[in-house]
Amino acid sequence: MKKTVFIFSFLVFRIAFSMAQTNPQPGYIITNEGDTVRGLIDFRTNEILSKKCVFWANGESESKTYSPGDIFSFRFEHNGKYFVTRKLDLGDGPQLYFAEFLVQGLMNLYCVADTYDEHFFFEREDGEMARLTNRALITSSSIQDEKEHFQEKREQFGKVKILLSDSWKAVEDMDAADLSRKRLVRAVRDYHDEVCTDGSSCMVYEYKDASDKFKTHLKAFAGYAYYSHERTVFQILDENYFGSAFDIGLGVVTDIERIMRGGSMELGITYSPKACFEHDVMVSGGIEPSHTAYERSRVTFSLGAGKTFGKGNIQPLVRGGGFYVLHYGNRETRYYLSKKIVDKAWGKTAHFGAYLGAGVQMAVGKHSARLVGDLYKSIDFSGQGNMTKWSITAEFVL
Repeated sequence: MKKTVFIFSFLVFRIAFSMAQTNPQPGYIITNEGDTVRGLIDFRTNEILSKKCVFWANGESESKTYSPGDIFSFRFEHNGKYFVTRKLDLGDGPQLYFAEFLVQGLMNLYCVADTYDEHFFFEREDGEMARLTNRALITSSSIQDEKEHFQEKREQFGKVKILLSDSWKAVEDMDAADLSRKRLVRAVRDYHDEVCTDGSSCMVYEYKDASDKFKTHLKAFAGYAYYSHERTVFQILDENYFGSAFDIGLGVVTDIERIMRGGSMELGITYSPKACFEHDVMVSGGIEPSHTAYERSRVTFSLGAGKTFGKGNIQPLVRGGGFYVLHYGNRETRYYLSKKIVDKAWGKTAHFGAYLGAGVQMAVGKHSARLVGDLYKSIDFSGQGNMTKWSITAEFVL
């Protein structure tokens, strides 16, 4: 059963990811001849956008993929992200990239995302340029890497500060501990404020931090759960038991449309009030079955990914991930021939494992409602027993 659940989970999410290759958003391209063509642009991660632009011209059903140099630039509507073809050196020699404009003016600021790192390029109006690389921790695999990256940053900082030297405030804004887009844009904005003396800002375009933020929503939910199989190592009766319970909870849903069309990451906390599970067991040689009851409350933490399909108001939904459930208030009682023969309480126990679910999502104004069925299966080596849970949940996403 466990093997079947995990294989099915893998196949479902493999299919979901294979169907999640585009995220078209309104935008336009500017050709090398200076013509503007409007349509839809595949809004993906910054790394992907630095290498290609997938574009559907208005009225066209087929897309066309442009590489850096094929077009002059592309931009998303509503003052969105703006990319331009530039030949830049990320450390392996000059190559063409779609560099994202963070600031356009007397001092241009570009960014090229490359795997885990971000490369920023400061370009003064006379064409003088300096690179500053924000390296992710994962790219430093050794002490030697750390030393090399520290030396690289030190040298790059010196060149950038020389480029910004006409503005003492911009130089002061540079902080080696904070190479975020927001911080660097502020430094270049300060440069323009001091260098521009004619009363204008001299800035043609400025990156908006909100354009890279993932949208996050709160959700509330309630449901019914049936446990077809559950056992802990502390119970006296060496058998699995079954029963039902009600669930209520809160969670967070974060859209990851740029990674997977219709995709989201979900974090949930579920509380199940104390419930009683009962069953009868005939003991060998006994006169009548003994009646055993288990009582416990639960708190479940879950983290996973989900995906919706289609564009209508009602969309199919699949999801899956991992969970950790904490039991408390554990008690086992047993009666035989109307006499209580077991009355045992024990401390907190837990299971962890994986879950897989499917259902529908319906738009409700700017919000959404969901009805989802999930299967939770613990991993046997979780150490304190095992569990199989089937649930039906109604959710409201704000």
